[in-house]
Amino acid sequence: MRTRNLVAAMALVGVGVAIGWTSAPGKAAAAAGTLTAQDYAEIEQLYWRYNHGGDFRDSELWLSAFADDAVFTVVGGRTLRGMDELEAMRVERDAGHGDRGRRHWNNGWRIVPTAEGAAARVYWIVVDVGSGTPFTDRSGYYDDKYVRTADGWRIKERVITFDSAE
Repeated sequence: MRTRNLVAAMALVGVGVAIGWTSAPGKAAAAAGTLTAQDYAEIEQLYWRYNHGGDFRDSELWLSAFADDAVFTVVGGRTLRGMDELEAMRVERDAGHGDRGRRHWNNGWRIVPTAEGAAARVYWIVVDVGSGTPFTDRSGYYDDKYVRTADGWRIKERVITFDSAE
């Protein structure tokens, strides 16, 4: 009887290990349309690169958030395609060096897996800190698509929508 109970307990442990092993997150899970905690963390890291690169005029850091063939669209404005156009815009905007006197803040991440990688909608606010008392300069949201590259997750497409002042 004791041996039978031991065998049954070992069988249950074996089944539990097998279920845990086959359901553990990893690259196979990401390929099947799910995201791991690591994927979410890496995607969220793209926002600090984008924000710090823009706020502190570090074009290289800003560009490191994007895939080589990224598309960057400002609703009601222009669309940039590919790293050459993104880089040309940053060189123009980053004339000078150092702190631009602004801070980008992101919140409300909604990141979901897609067949191609992942997508998100994220709120943003720009705070002007360069003229005395900080104030909200503008706000809106990003609609993003991400892909996994040899260098990790990157923004494949960003559409920026500004909140209306009306």
